[in-house]
Amino acid sequence: MPQLYLIDGSSYIYRAFHAMKGLSTSRGMPTNAVYIFTNMILKILNEMKPQFLAIAFDPKGPTTRHKTYKEYKAQRPPMPDTLSVQVPYIYRIVEALNIPILMIEGIEADDVIGSVAKKGETDGYEVIIVTGDKDMFQLISSHIRIYDPMKGKIYEEKDVIEKFGVPPAKITEIMALMGDPIDNIPGVKGVGEKTAKELILQFGDIDNLLGHLEKIKKAKLRQLLEKEKDNILLSKDLARIDTTIPVQIDYESLKVQKPHRDKLLSLFRELEFSSLLKAFPDLMEKPEGIYRKVKDKRELKALLSSLHEEVSVFIKDEMADPFTTTIRGVGISCKDGEGWFIPIKEAKGIQKDIFMESDRDEMAQHIFSIFTDPGLKKITHDVKRHIILLKRYGINPAGFVFDTMIASYLINPNKPDHSLKSVVLEYLLQAIPSENEATDIPLYISQCADYIWQLRQPLEEDLRATEVDRLFYEIEMPLTEVLAYMEMNGVKVDREILEGLSEEFTHELDKICNRIYSIAGEEFNINSPRQLSKILFEKLKLKPLRKTKTGYSTDEAVLTELASHHELPAEILNYRQIAKLKSTYVDGLLAMINPDTGRIHTSFSQAITATGRLSSSKPNLQNIPIRTEMGQRIREAFVAEEGHYLLAADYSQIELRILAHMSGDEIFIGAFQRNEDIHTRTASEIFGVPPEEVTPEMRRRAKAINFGIVYGMSPHGLSMDIGISYEEAKRYIDNYFAKHKGVKAFIHKTLKEAKERGYVTTLFNRRRYLPELKSPEASIRQAGERIAINTPIQGSAADIIKLAMIKIYKRLRELDLKSKMILQIHDELLFEVPHQELEEVKKIVVKEMEGAISLAVPLKVDIGIGRNWREAG
Repeated sequence: MPQLYLIDGSSYIYRAFHAMKGLSTSRGMPTNAVYIFTNMILKILNEMKPQFLAIAFDPKGPTTRHKTYKEYKAQRPPMPDTLSVQVPYIYRIVEALNIPILMIEGIEADDVIGSVAKKGETDGYEVIIVTGDKDMFQLISSHIRIYDPMKGKIYEEKDVIEKFGVPPAKITEIMALMGDPIDNIPGVKGVGEKTAKELILQFGDIDNLLGHLEKIKKAKLRQLLEKEKDNILLSKDLARIDTTIPVQIDYESLKVQKPHRDKLLSLFRELEFSSLLKAFPDLMEKPEGIYRKVKDKRELKALLSSLHEEVSVFIKDEMADPFTTTIRGVGISCKDGEGWFIPIKEAKGIQKDIFMESDRDEMAQHIFSIFTDPGLKKITHDVKRHIILLKRYGINPAGFVFDTMIASYLINPNKPDHSLKSVVLEYLLQAIPSENEATDIPLYISQCADYIWQLRQPLEEDLRATEVDRLFYEIEMPLTEVLAYMEMNGVKVDREILEGLSEEFTHELDKICNRIYSIAGEEFNINSPRQLSKILFEKLKLKPLRKTKTGYSTDEAVLTELASHHELPAEILNYRQIAKLKSTYVDGLLAMINPDTGRIHTSFSQAITATGRLSSSKPNLQNIPIRTEMGQRIREAFVAEEGHYLLAADYSQIELRILAHMSGDEIFIGAFQRNEDIHTRTASEIFGVPPEEVTPEMRRRAKAINFGIVYGMSPHGLSMDIGISYEEAKRYIDNYFAKHKGVKAFIHKTLKEAKERGYVTTLFNRRRYLPELKSPEASIRQAGERIAINTPIQGSAADIIKLAMIKIYKRLRELDLKSKMILQIHDELLFEVPHQELEEVKKIVVKEMEGAISLAVPLKVDIGIGRNWREAG
């Protein structure tokens, strides 16, 4: 029998909404219900492969049941705003998927489904109703079944009998007695499911029951049923799904069709659902453009001679690591709908010493000439990676003017994915595979080059529209070259120091383990939260502080609080700290040392953080702890080459200086202009004592307040941070704002504008969108407010150090100095400097960092010099 699937759309809108919370587009549009609903439909299409399919929705306004009983569903709260805005998108998704919608004015979706199901059964179809609503179980028959995709189960007649104790046709009889609080069907108060089942099993149906009430032995129950006769009959009428609505079905129109490609892609773009494309391989159509592979030198020369002012390029290599991969070919384009793939011999042209010039074949020399011509402007996706790949082949690239990845990131930094696939979908409504999904490499690379070419104009328009075009051209694009060279420079690491630390940490962990076992009175898996929980809360009888889905929490915050009551939690914290240092920052660093250079080449990403800060990965060198002795010992392993020193340049209190500038706070500005100790000054104001009477503890608390204000810290956060009462913390903050009225006004203005515009900006107009401010959950909104306060300050600091890096890089090259910029860690830059260049480089670094921007207060840089990072930092 052909299968007809009928989806209870109204039921699944609510189920989808409650299945996942917090999902939204990067601009703040909630999408959780749309996303789950779409996934539910895709699951049915992909797993069940229906031949015929339709979705039923409730119409707007009252239905026949409301006319029968005004209180029907009256207790239901109105649809949440965060769901109501998604419903039109759900309808659009269904339309784009080319699935017919069943909706009749004044008739509930249940009744439409019931009537269509019965007619389909009569017409020879196997009907599967997709729903999680138990009311629908009354429709089950030999050829009508229920499928609940959330549970992955199909229900038949035997399942109904097992679940309810009665066959499907008797479900309404039970519901007439027990009612349904979800739909406000009254039933009989005092009659539950168990009693209702017993009565129907005894009497068969409601009519027989009400006709023979004298047979009920329990007088109280008999009197109750007698009294509630009208409600019982009403409830049965309300619970019964009407299967007699005259419906005309054109089964041909219900045949599963291909989705409307452009509509679906447009919706996925708007809703940022690019990950769902995998469910639609048919959308990955071969493009209609002209894509060719260069066959010989003659064809290559002709192609190169046709290139003039601008060209898009896309290099195809083999592996994720640009320091070990091999270039296989290059895609180029200079006209919409056209692309060329130029193959390059796989391994030729690369030597073990990746920084040496190497021989290349003639074809490679011709194509690489594109990259060395500064007069030929080049567009690509991920310029930094292209520069590194080319430098490894001995090529000094020039003329990169536009990076589609960086442009996408600046336009919408909240979007998690700025891959070429994602940007192409968003701007060109074209679906391309990921690189590892591509089967026809020449076609894929030439196609990518074409799409990069086509992306230039719309991205440039959006850069101007969002007013980040100057930031793009004056900071982010020049920075790509700086970062490429920093990554290639790398930082030298002393392997012997790390190996010694690894051995030492292993011994220390063994000692801690033995102490832990001794205190606990038994051996157990310290890394197992379940086993640790059993020791802490069952054996030692410590008071649990927080419960999770899997048991009592043993996270850092819990153990820190418990450590004041028992020695074991303190030892566990010590164990975890050393174990992390060993695995991540000792053994992890050892594994990342390049065998050819003896250096670590971390990767700096410009397109990850929403604040504009650079992100370090493979390995992450930004998280090496600096406040602990063990963290400092790890820094000792970062060393300078023989005859060189490491020079560390760190902006002093840059975020507080930016806060002073942006707020215009006169007290702050005056203190920085007079080069006062800002934390001592704040302590003096808050505690009402002269600066000379400020104690170290007062200064520590003032420092926490100064930086806490930058991060939007609440009294609760401050009290937890410095170990004081909420009331005391609130008093400190109130005293602070009483003195620093400019800071208070700045915070008020920033929050007001953020809520009105939906985003905040830095001094260089970098935007960060704040969907959190629209959240119905107070905790998320409060987090959004903290982000709104912090981002203009932290983001401006990130922009300033980027500008300084560009200026320093240019000066070092102009003067042909041997010194190298090798690391950026938030507000700190690290250089490797020959001893004879130390004084000159120190002057250059201080001048360019302190002069990167003119603020109302001076920027100040602290310099440290040493043979290793610990000495320098």
